[in-house]
Amino acid sequence: MTQARNEGSCPACGGELHQTDKNTFTGEVWREYTCRSCGHVVDVNDGVALWQVLHDAAAKQRPEEDAQ
Repeated sequence: MTQARNEGSCPACGGELHQTDKNTFTGEVWREYTCRSCGHVVDVNDGVALWQVLHDAAAKQRPEEDAQ
């Protein structure tokens, strides 16, 4: 993954940040950006992951027999 981050630049040197990782296994969207100039890493939490929202909505739709 080498997408440029549109919402800012490296806080350490001002260089361009590129997305190097995206992870949703915790139920939240965590993105990691790395500056190609100085190697500084920035972690950003983008909130609840879509799969978690859909999972929670489906759980609310299930009959109450699942709770027994």
